[in-house]
Amino acid sequence: MFVFAAATTTMGRTVEEDQLIKGLQDQVSNLLSPKHIRQNAIAEYLKVSTSPQSPKPGETVRVTIESYLSDLSRATITWSVNNKIIEKGIDKTSFSFKVGPSGGSTRLGVLIVTNEGEEVYKEYSFNPLGLTILWEADTYTPPFYKGKPLATYQSHVRAVVIPDAVKAGGAFDTSALSYTWKQNGYAIPEASGYGKNSYTFTAPRPYEETRVGVSASPLKEGARSEFALNLPITNPFIFFYEVHPLLGVRYERPLGSEVALSQKDISLRAEPFFFSNGKNEAESISYTWALNGKTIVNPGRAITLRNTEGIKGESQLSLGMYGIKKTFQSASQMIRLKFDEESAGVPTF
Repeated sequence: MFVFAAATTTMGRTVEEDQLIKGLQDQVSNLLSPKHIRQNAIAEYLKVSTSPQSPKPGETVRVTIESYLSDLSRATITWSVNNKIIEKGIDKTSFSFKVGPSGGSTRLGVLIVTNEGEEVYKEYSFNPLGLTILWEADTYTPPFYKGKPLATYQSHVRAVVIPDAVKAGGAFDTSALSYTWKQNGYAIPEASGYGKNSYTFTAPRPYEETRVGVSASPLKEGARSEFALNLPITNPFIFFYEVHPLLGVRYERPLGSEVALSQKDISLRAEPFFFSNGKNEAESISYTWALNGKTIVNPGRAITLRNTEGIKGESQLSLGMYGIKKTFQSASQMIRLKFDEESAGVPTF
């Protein structure tokens, strides 16, 4: 019987074991070499800045690199996007590229070969997440109004974020995203967190500014996006409507600046647009009616005017509405009442 023994060294180790040990020793030696240590230091302390910091889908990003440990103006720098070399040259410390669609990933790579021969490679991932913000103010609109309530000074506004990204498994679930809300640059912890895609805030007063922003990112995916809400402020206004004895309020036909009184009387209803809603209207809005400049005691939004016989003429009816608690909400409107000679006279109420 013949037995073949493995080749051994004088220390009793196999040749394969000696080769493995030597390879590890070489690797350790390389890791501890001044060149390798310097390469790691350059990579670790490489300063990378992007503009914008959180790009939107399809947006162009400018990336700039700086190093305090190596003269990059003498280095050969290669930029690649998704493993495809786009630009290469000496002193190429800035690079611009366009990120992909919402929910996608764009990989940016930069290879730096210094004038001393050190090689540093860094890779960054850009995962834009498209956001849409819908908002609605808690302000009054009359029946059958087709638009959305608009924001006025001091009104409450509710903003809702909807991600428009599509990932491999389908659309992003809004409840699976983490949201960070900011107002005037300060984070709002109580409004931020997973699934908190809505935020209610108060619109500014005339001498103030309210800036609301939100960032969103999934729990696992690296997608992230920021959005700033540009909230337009509208001034409240008033429309007059005729109250028909049979048809009721004619909301489909607001009255203009003049109305002819062909009947013995006319009933009008004033509708305010975009005043803040309140639990009790009497506690929210005050009304000041006037006929030909003389104040009329009428606490509500409806008024009935009757003609007395006399000469042909006209009168002016005006209404001012003022927020009681929201003092920067106000509106006024005037309507000219014309009456013919047959039923002439100064309108009374």
